[in-house]
Amino acid sequence: MSVEDYTDYKGAVMLWKIIPPFLIVFGTTGNTITIIVLLQKRLRNSPTSIFLATLAMSDILALTTGLLRQWIKYTFDVDIREDLTVSGCKFHWFIVYVVTQFSSWMLICVTVERVISTFMPHKRRVFCKMRFASITVCAILCFLVSLNAHYLFGYGNLVRNVDNETELERCMPTTDSYAHFIIYSWTWIDLCVFYLIPMLVMIIGNSMIIYKVFDSQRRSRRTVAPTSNPSVTAQRRKTSSLTVLLMFVSALFIICITPIVVYPIGEPYWKEGAPEHKVATMFLVETMANLLMYVNHSVNFVVYFLSGSKFRSEVNRVVCCKNITVIRQQTTVSRSGI
Repeated sequence: MSVEDYTDYKGAVMLWKIIPPFLIVFGTTGNTITIIVLLQKRLRNSPTSIFLATLAMSDILALTTGLLRQWIKYTFDVDIREDLTVSGCKFHWFIVYVVTQFSSWMLICVTVERVISTFMPHKRRVFCKMRFASITVCAILCFLVSLNAHYLFGYGNLVRNVDNETELERCMPTTDSYAHFIIYSWTWIDLCVFYLIPMLVMIIGNSMIIYKVFDSQRRSRRTVAPTSNPSVTAQRRKTSSLTVLLMFVSALFIICITPIVVYPIGEPYWKEGAPEHKVATMFLVETMANLLMYVNHSVNFVVYFLSGSKFRSEVNRVVCCKNITVIRQQTTVSRSGI
């Protein structure tokens, strides 16, 4: 029996055919709404809004480049990465890694901005200006572009001689040394950039924020009556809302991303000499890990809506305003037709 004949392999292919359309439609719609809401006049002057809007754009690119390619590959038997030109192959590898890593680093920016706002509010005007946020986004993008530029030079079509016959392998590392780098070195670099550094920053930063929030609440209970100062109560609610949002986003990131960064590290060792049925099982595990990663790119809108009161109210305001505009237009048309 070949790998394709095993139930695990067939189940993995079925997952690639069924789940991606839902994630792409839901994720693209939700992230588009997120961008529209965060760029509203009431929110767009906040560095956090800029970081989250940029994160939403990056998530859309991750879904439409990485996940869409997998769905097309297993549904229509067409691999847009391998069937494209050599330049298209290089660029696809490059863009998928850049946008997924970029999403992680936007979460770093949000966490650091909230830590500065919480612990050094007097420095917030210096480090949390819109210009500084824009420069930070551009600097991170330039860093990730440079880090992943090796894909633009190392991948291509590889000609092999097998049993005196020439075989063409598309979209492969063109040298043995580069292939060794991708398998045994790059997986660790990507692990640090894509997962470990963002995870550590979010855990440490969010722990600091939680400590500060509870410490501030404890002190305010001793010095100020909860109902005697409305501004204190409002600020406390705002801080709590942002803290809850960060907690959910960080937890979602860790849960969804951990499997896909752990699997590639062990894959070269697990696959070596493995029987066909084990390879099929590994493909199923890899599929579920990949889909879980794309879930993270798809559902941030739900997290923002459920845990961010300000975001939720802005969504309602935008939707209500649009509904009112539509009603007014329909009323105008009906009156002009009388």
